[in-house]
Amino acid sequence: MDFGCGGGVDIILAAQKTGPKGRVVGIDFTYQMIERARQAVAEAGLEDRDIDLRVASMEESRLLDKSADVVMSNCVVNLCPDKEAVYKEAFRILRAGGRLAVSDIILTENIGAEVRERFQSTWAGCFGGAVLEADYWRTVRKAGFAEVRVVARHTLAPKELEAMARCPGEEYNPAPAKEDLARAQGKAASIKFTAVKPSSG
Repeated sequence: MDFGCGGGVDIILAAQKTGPKGRVVGIDFTYQMIERARQAVAEAGLEDRDIDLRVASMEESRLLDKSADVVMSNCVVNLCPDKEAVYKEAFRILRAGGRLAVSDIILTENIGAEVRERFQSTWAGCFGGAVLEADYWRTVRKAGFAEVRVVARHTLAPKELEAMARCPGEEYNPAPAKEDLARAQGKAASIKFTAVKPSSG
């Protein structure tokens, strides 16, 4: 299961991993992205695979309980205001012993309430929804996940931070104020982590 599958890159990689007998499900809250993912699957020659692409929210996917072995998400959870609902949903649809694999953006230090509000005003930017690291891990564990392990961490350089704040492009998000970017420098990181739904879950 890919939460926020976008244009389908990770869907294709997952389908190659699971093989002809596996099943891959991708959800995105925009019809346009699901159509783009379908096109990518066709171009990759994977139309004969069991790939289910549907418009749905990560907070309420409408998938069956305990129906997935793996839930993955690539830099999308940070765009959701209600991260607690997202992780509760991921926990619900995972089978006992199932795995979570996520890439996301976090704040490693406080940047101040006013600066955060200004970044959040352009929530489409990948930095707008970033939260403090301690709060992030608290949310993941509160959902029920165990064995939370960070497998990669990268502090965003100034140019990377600006690009994240303007994602998906200049035509959608204006450049943040230089002072706000300066306040945030060295205080944001890209992380990749895994977690497990306990066997008793």
